[in-house]
Amino acid sequence: MKRMIDRILAKALLAVGLVLGTQSPAQAKWLTFHNDFFMYDLDGNKINTRSGAMRKFGDTYYWYGSANRFADQTCYSSKDMLHWTYRGVALKAPGTNRVDVVYNESTRKYVMFLKTGPTDGADLGVATSDTPEGPFTLIGTEPVFGYHIGDMSVYQDDDGQAYLAYVWDSIPGANSGGISQHALARLSPDYLTVEKRLWLWNRGSREANMVMKRNGLYYYLTSLTLWTESTPTQYYTARDIEGPWTNQLVPMMVPGNTANNSWDTQCDFVFPFKGPKDTVQMYVGDRWEKPDPARLGDYVFLPLSFTAKDSVVANYYQDWEVEPDLGLWRPIEDARNLALGKSATASSSIGNAAPANVTAAKTWRNYLNTKWTSSAADNEWIQVDLGSAREINRVILKWDSSYAKAFKIQTSVDAAVWSDVFSTTAGGARSVTDETFAATEARYVRMQGVTRGTAQGYSLYQFMVLKDSLPAVTSSPAAKSPPEPVSLLKFRNNLVEYTVPADQSVKLELWDSRGRLMSTLDAGYRPAGLHRMSLPNVPLGSGNYILKLSLGAKQAARLGIKLVRP
Repeated sequence: MKRMIDRILAKALLAVGLVLGTQSPAQAKWLTFHNDFFMYDLDGNKINTRSGAMRKFGDTYYWYGSANRFADQTCYSSKDMLHWTYRGVALKAPGTNRVDVVYNESTRKYVMFLKTGPTDGADLGVATSDTPEGPFTLIGTEPVFGYHIGDMSVYQDDDGQAYLAYVWDSIPGANSGGISQHALARLSPDYLTVEKRLWLWNRGSREANMVMKRNGLYYYLTSLTLWTESTPTQYYTARDIEGPWTNQLVPMMVPGNTANNSWDTQCDFVFPFKGPKDTVQMYVGDRWEKPDPARLGDYVFLPLSFTAKDSVVANYYQDWEVEPDLGLWRPIEDARNLALGKSATASSSIGNAAPANVTAAKTWRNYLNTKWTSSAADNEWIQVDLGSAREINRVILKWDSSYAKAFKIQTSVDAAVWSDVFSTTAGGARSVTDETFAATEARYVRMQGVTRGTAQGYSLYQFMVLKDSLPAVTSSPAAKSPPEPVSLLKFRNNLVEYTVPADQSVKLELWDSRGRLMSTLDAGYRPAGLHRMSLPNVPLGSGNYILKLSLGAKQAARLGIKLVRP
């Protein structure tokens, strides 16, 4: 009997934990990636980070790379890897690519590494900054152990030691391809100089070299030297980063990629999401050239998997997510799309480009085959009927080259009265709109066009509607001016309203009168503006509660509320 009671209590505690968001997979913070479409920053400009690197400093992701014909080394930042803010030019260094940045704990400096100089005679450049976005100051450029280099990257191991993987033009007459070699060296403790060469492979025509580690096994990945053409990715392995390393290159497995060219990319970098469950290694490739019309976009993000014999496998997914704190990933399954197979209507359509095409099942192989296209007017719309009122909080739109520069996402229970849940004036051609908002009851979901991006009508490949389990917020683009402190936090009609004066990290908590944390209502990086959300579905009794709002590391507002339950 005692065991039975213990099991019942355990289940009850688990249920309470799931509701309150403690240790709950449902409360996981999934980051989403969409392939085959172009990426734009929050200003509506294409992201430009060629031959770059991605790092996480604190709770922010930073993406570095080359732009403006390799003259500018740019920096972008994001909290969710979906919405990127352009931070400007971190360093001006003409003739530079293969940028990488790491943080040195002992010197408290961000160190940038550059392949800089003429194509056939590049040196290693080193720059430093006190902040991840820069500006960086170039300390100097010089050959590595007396010789020029080709492509390079930096690997920072778990103990903080950093290593340089590089193409080495140590053979007379070599360049970054041909008969050059590639090598691995240890950096000095301050990361400012190359201390010791550890390993050398006497194999030419290799570039785009990088290092990753999984379960204690190190991988040194490279591509062929074919300039901007896509190439197979191959690798060596070692149990100790200082060697011995294998000498025979092993190809990365790419099931379904008949051209065997790393899904039309050249390897750029591998980004690890380290969690207690596992470490997800994310392959990121530069898609310089686009021979397949279905696979556009300048960058490709793919979760790597591994065989029982530690072989690297890169399967293709157009839409997938990673839980960075747990080290888990998943594709976005059709079952999560509440709009799949549902009725769709529109203000107009052209020929076979009918509204129903946006709710049909699609894959990365056939999504180009059907789409919806409207007449050439600004005030056109398309809406999905979910069949009955459902709770929703996320919409994903996949745009063709005829796109909406400005548009709204609206919801309704009767197709008569509409509420705006998202609006923007920064739409882009062949982009993905993926927006999460406060959970709301809706039967109808509409894209209402405001301004076209071209002289053509609006055109969508897919219209997805989801209900994710995360608490979410919606921002009002009109609320741009900083509010008075007393108006930062409000509560009425069971809705919490809070204002973020400037883009920053936010934490919104609900406490009871005895000082117990009942729920974290929202946490993460939020844009400036007004945000609204409902109280969570936790068993709250009548009584006094406290809402606490933290902006950055400081508590910004505190509000006492009284709940009366029937």
